[in-house]
Amino acid sequence: MEVAYQKRICLFLDILGFSALVKSQSCEVVYKIVRDIKGELKSNKIAIGQIYSEPIATTFSDCIVLSIEADESDVEQASNILVSATVKMLQETYLNQRIALRGGMAYGELFHDRTDGVFGPAMIKAYELESQFADWPRVIFDQSLIKHFRDKTGLPTIGFTNYGDGFWGVDCLNRIEDVLDQERIYDFETATGKEFLEMLRRVNQITEKKLEDHYGNPKVYAKYLKLCERIYSLLKRFNQFPPYFTELDMSHFVPVLRKKVSDS
Repeated sequence: MEVAYQKRICLFLDILGFSALVKSQSCEVVYKIVRDIKGELKSNKIAIGQIYSEPIATTFSDCIVLSIEADESDVEQASNILVSATVKMLQETYLNQRIALRGGMAYGELFHDRTDGVFGPAMIKAYELESQFADWPRVIFDQSLIKHFRDKTGLPTIGFTNYGDGFWGVDCLNRIEDVLDQERIYDFETATGKEFLEMLRRVNQITEKKLEDHYGNPKVYAKYLKLCERIYSLLKRFNQFPPYFTELDMSHFVPVLRKKVSDS
């Protein structure tokens, strides 16, 4: 076998709060969670393989590495497929397993083999994004990827987010956001509109429970607080706050919560 780098898009994912999960839950519970996440990964691998090239996935401990080969001219098309699958996995893992994932995505030289492991500059970039900058449940893009995007507001079939902190990426809300943007003209009265509004509410409920569970743990609480801020921005945008909330300016409300975290 020839051992050489290939040009690949590399996604590095980490299970948020895995150490605390292992410490607080039985082996059986942790095993089921990891098994279910791998199930989501497998279904997304199959979907990618049906419309593009066969991806390679490697899992170890609480980390997942997924990559697909792409020539320079195909990076945007390949990114569209991989990012769409990533958003689906982030969304379904959060809604179904109540588990948050965060990560980084980069393009470049990578060796990725199903039996002999994974390494290379693209993985280092993706890992550094995850470990140093993806400070809440999101996947952020490296410039090696972004420079291939013709439309800086989104990919052909999935939007991505300018987070306002120097990074672009996706999270468990991007697909929900895209669909609700389309459903606004129908006042969310279609079956699809109602379904995705309910998804947004469920994400909000799960996140509020995460904040409740991690009260007193500022480091973890702050991560879910940032996700909460993103959720609130969508609830406000789609007019889904209860009546008493509509009288509040949420841009003032969230910083107050953030100050409480910094003071604790």
